[in-house]
Amino acid sequence: MSDIIQSLADAIPSHLRDRVERELINGWRVSEVKAKASAKQNAVFNHANEAHNIDGVGRLKARIPVEAWHYWGQRLGYECWEDNQFLDEFLRDNPETAIRNYAKRTVVNGALFTGDGYLTK
Repeated sequence: MSDIIQSLADAIPSHLRDRVERELINGWRVSEVKAKASAKQNAVFNHANEAHNIDGVGRLKARIPVEAWHYWGQRLGYECWEDNQFLDEFLRDNPETAIRNYAKRTVVNGALFTGDGYLTK
């Protein structure tokens, strides 16, 4: 692997190497900052809007940014997202991705009223 990196480094003219290095570093940081800003925007939306349980599917627990999904999937294997301990640790470290605002259900005389105004039995 280091031979590939060295051959790529040798292909870059010496007067441009510092600029290419800065761009690679800054480009990664820009993606990281954008992902965090997007997650914070999603957190504002998640806390302002109710999440509903979907019969047969379950309850929405989190909205995972695509970048995080693939980062950890490639690093640990995509089955990591099925591991409850990993998911709990991810939500602990990234609380802005957790969904905490759920639709409230009210039962009156046996009739179920959901947060969206629908009546079910």
